Amino acid sequence: SALVIVGRNTQIDPAAVIQGPTIIGDNVTIGPGCVINASLIGNNVNVMQGAQLMVSVVGDGCYIPFRAALFLTTLMENSMVAQNTCLQACVVGRNTFIGAGNTFTDFNLLAKPIKVMHQGKYQDVGLPVLGGCVGHNCRVGSGHIIYPARTIESDVVLFAKQERTIITENVRYEDSDHHNYPDQQHVAQYHQDIFSNDDSFSAEELVESTTN
Repeated sequence: SALVIVGRNTQIDPAAVIQGPTIIGDNVTIGPGCVINASLIGNNVNVMQGAQLMVSVVGDGCYIPFRAALFLTTLMENSMVAQNTCLQACVVGRNTFIGAGNTFTDFNLLAKPIKVMHQGKYQDVGLPVLGGCVGHNCRVGSGHIIYPARTIESDVVLFAKQERTIITENVRYEDSDHHNYPDQQHVAQYHQDIFSNDDSFSAEELVESTTN
């Protein structure tokens, strides 16, 4: 179909369903049972069996395993979403891993406005639907439910814990679980070590680091 453009050395299983307009890059593998609709897929991407991509963007080098689902979502380069995870209207940064069975919601079940953090407090954005945001270089453990419009900052490691399966607030770098395990060598790329005596990055340096 003229509405589906496929790059070089790309392998698409005959049992996959691809609906245009869709662009698929070079060296991509798409497994059986995948459903892809109106999406943009970069180079060197693996989309495994039963995954679903709808109106989404997947950057170069990403891995999407079986039964993962992206809807109205952008997944930046070299990131991975594990099986049975659902992302709705989300943005995920580079080099980030989101574990199995996570659900990023985008709609309040109760008739309450969706609010986002702005100038230090949650404010109504006037939208009925709004997804979440995960920064660069994050590691999110399995089994979380994330409230609509919540942010997980870059460099955060979020372990799966029985007492914290529902994420109702933004997760700051200062709250990252890796601070409790310094010997695990999780290297922050966008924040200064909060336990070091060095001066923090300037705002200009942080902006430059996230745009390069």
